[in-house]
Amino acid sequence: MQIIDKAIGLLAPQVCLGCGMEGSVLCHECIELYHEPIQPRCAGCHALSEDFRVCVKCRSWLPLHKIYIAGNYEGISEQMVKSLKFEQKRQTAEPMSVIMAKLLYDVSHDTVLCPVPTAPKRVRERGFDHAKLISECLSAITGLPSNNLLRRRSNVRQLGSSRKDRIAQVRGEFEIFNTEKIEGKKV
Repeated sequence: MQIIDKAIGLLAPQVCLGCGMEGSVLCHECIELYHEPIQPRCAGCHALSEDFRVCVKCRSWLPLHKIYIAGNYEGISEQMVKSLKFEQKRQTAEPMSVIMAKLLYDVSHDTVLCPVPTAPKRVRERGFDHAKLISECLSAITGLPSNNLLRRRSNVRQLGSSRKDRIAQVRGEFEIFNTEKIEGKKV
């Protein structure tokens, strides 16, 4: 977290979304109370899977081996996403990263974190890239390196789009650069 965020936190402390206590966006007690880990599922069809593996059927259009999912977009999780993305509460990245880190407890040392880049216009509007901020916080917690390895090809906005449209919009949207940083790594 930046020094300015800490100074603002002293003057106008964050209030926990769960219990209302001052000090953080979501206190450690509420992380434990409100966050329920979800059963591992295929990110494509949502069928139960082993260790968040993408099933063979979905791999034809979703060419990834695993996609870890930290929680459902509802309740406190939904509030945190909205707080970070639409209310510019940078401090929300920290409890989100704590929750995400619980999924990565057994990943190998050859893993690298890679934020999916936000459209430049959204970064200018918010004043920060929320995905990069989460990746940096997650890196600090897990010790895994965080590298910018993707570049956007356009500035498509997904807000309000259906799941089907979102999937179509991101097809071919990103390209890999800095390939030397991912050789022999899991991303």
